[in-house]
Amino acid sequence: MSGDDTYELYIDAFTPASIPMSRLAEYMAGFATLLGHEEHVHFDKLKPGSLAVVSRIEPVAQNKVQRRLDEVRFGTGPKAAMDAFRQIDEKLVADNAVGRIVRGTAKVVDFPGRNQPVESSVGPIIQPGTLDGEVIQVGGRDETINVHIKAGDDVHRCITTKSIARRLAQHIFSAPVRVSGKGIWSRAESGDWKLHRFDIESFETLDETPLSKVFGGLRTRLTPPEGGRPNPTDMMRELREE
Repeated sequence: MSGDDTYELYIDAFTPASIPMSRLAEYMAGFATLLGHEEHVHFDKLKPGSLAVVSRIEPVAQNKVQRRLDEVRFGTGPKAAMDAFRQIDEKLVADNAVGRIVRGTAKVVDFPGRNQPVESSVGPIIQPGTLDGEVIQVGGRDETINVHIKAGDDVHRCITTKSIARRLAQHIFSAPVRVSGKGIWSRAESGDWKLHRFDIESFETLDETPLSKVFGGLRTRLTPPEGGRPNPTDMMRELREE
């Protein structure tokens, strides 16, 4: 339609006639998520030659889509868009392909695909560290007890002693904790690190006080008394004591 903008997802390893329909659907779904603003983004056509999926963007969303793709290019895009970028690139690696998103003759986003640098695998290695999250499960029958710590979308399966497990169980589905100990890690050729096991040696509960309240309290303490100036030494002593 007049006034609409277009972006193309180009993939060099396929043509419209050679790509399986199910694979095309996967690429199109990722492309749609990457562009966002689904109600104003439409499929236009497949161009002949090497595969090019053409999208049509209504004027109301053109600046928003352009900004979103710019953020993806610099690695600062929304999580859904960055996940879609990685998923498309993983498909390109599996298909021995490279890809790009173009607007007219300008390349907007580049997918390295098969040209990704391959990192050698590493590990397993033992590394002291900490994990922050919510205790969602504690259980076991042996001397070592399984503890599941949920951090965002990830669930870390840890082990610990009975005495620590008993104390951790008091915090199940409660305030977040920070567990300290040793983890066994390995890195795949893709560069992703995987935690195989984490031995909890100690833990502490984390303060859930909102930052706004923390800064509000600091602001109150830093406000000079009426008709005078705060004593920096006394103020620092009070903060340390807290």
